[in-house]
Amino acid sequence: MAPLNDADLLKNFQKNRVHGSVKDTLLIGLYAPLGCVLTIIRICMLFHIYVISFAFPSSTSIGRCVMRVMLTLCGLVVKVKDEVNRRDTCSVVVCNYISPVDRLMFSLIQPNIMANEWGLPPFLSMLLGLKDLTEEGSRTSFLQNAKSLCQHTSVPLFTRPEGVPTSGKHGLLKFSSWQFSISDSVQPVVIQAERPMPISLTTLNSSGFSDLIYCLFTPYSLFTVRYLPVVTKEEGESAEVFAERVRGTMAKSLGLIASPFSRHDRNELVKRMGHKTELSRSQPVRDDANRSPVSSNEGQPLSPRLEAMVQHCKQVTPQVPLHVLRALIAKSEDVEHTLGSIFEGNIQFDPEEVSPKSALPSTPVRHVPVNALSSSPPSSQIYKGKVFNKQSDQRHLSLSERKKEMLTQARARYIQLHGLSITVEQIEKQQF
Repeated sequence: MAPLNDADLLKNFQKNRVHGSVKDTLLIGLYAPLGCVLTIIRICMLFHIYVISFAFPSSTSIGRCVMRVMLTLCGLVVKVKDEVNRRDTCSVVVCNYISPVDRLMFSLIQPNIMANEWGLPPFLSMLLGLKDLTEEGSRTSFLQNAKSLCQHTSVPLFTRPEGVPTSGKHGLLKFSSWQFSISDSVQPVVIQAERPMPISLTTLNSSGFSDLIYCLFTPYSLFTVRYLPVVTKEEGESAEVFAERVRGTMAKSLGLIASPFSRHDRNELVKRMGHKTELSRSQPVRDDANRSPVSSNEGQPLSPRLEAMVQHCKQVTPQVPLHVLRALIAKSEDVEHTLGSIFEGNIQFDPEEVSPKSALPSTPVRHVPVNALSSSPPSSQIYKGKVFNKQSDQRHLSLSERKKEMLTQARARYIQLHGLSITVEQIEKQQF
């Protein structure tokens, strides 16, 4: 079996909200103004639905009918299949997790209770219809309260053991086991969704709020709830094995695989991806001299000061095209830095042919004999320190000395090549 990696885990999630072709994206763009208007209207309707829910609770048949009509107007449509497998006596309902409105859609079909696993405040728990089963953050008390609730209530406990939403198109994540330790039988329910537009219900790192907004933005979202036969725990079967058996049954009914990953793997992946994004943003930009000049400054005139620097570099390195020098000077604004980068071979360019009449200043100067310059060929010049200094400041001084020697030798070779009547010292006096 091949080792698992992030690519295998990513198959269980949608990375992008819009996943269609370019044509689909353009159509969504044209629909966007209407979608925004629908979103605003439907948000206002949700407040009315919340108020109406107090007068017509979803625990009653009339309340569920009214809520179903109102939510249909909000673009949330639900239909049920295989209701013959439904068993109202089963105290635990196990459902796959594809969107933050799964429980709302299921509530339109069957009244239920959902545990507050996230530690939400009482007001928000009441708003979402959650039941707080935790006492002082104890997991033991949570399981005891959940088991007691299942024994003393007539409505089932709705659970999503995957823990995080997936795309619902590749596999089911590993189930948590506590749902299978509070009852000897569970009612598996699978839910699927369709949309007329290629807009994902959820993405890998989307929030529940953004997923809800997109539900209101799209023309409609059709949720299909399908009941599977009740599964009973076998004698001596552990909660973990029972959970895996139920997961296999649900995955088979959906035509998916039983994924080897869990919600913890997904959470770690999101952390790693977020860490990589932060690193890429905080990564210092590498020295511009180590890259080929980009043409972002081409066509933009330089200031007279920078243009003078370019001309000075052109005098020393006539084989380098002017547009390359302008790009380097525009970034570094330093003659020595630019020349050092060129002489060290860090800049790639197509050399220009150098004519004997190079544009050096033609001011009358004292002639320097050719034999006064270094006659060593460039390949024989070795620029290195005599010893490796342990102190950083001494190593930096050695590097500066080597760069200075390289520049001096290059200028000398250029003067010798063209027979110019100018000294290296005079060129160095013209530096900025």
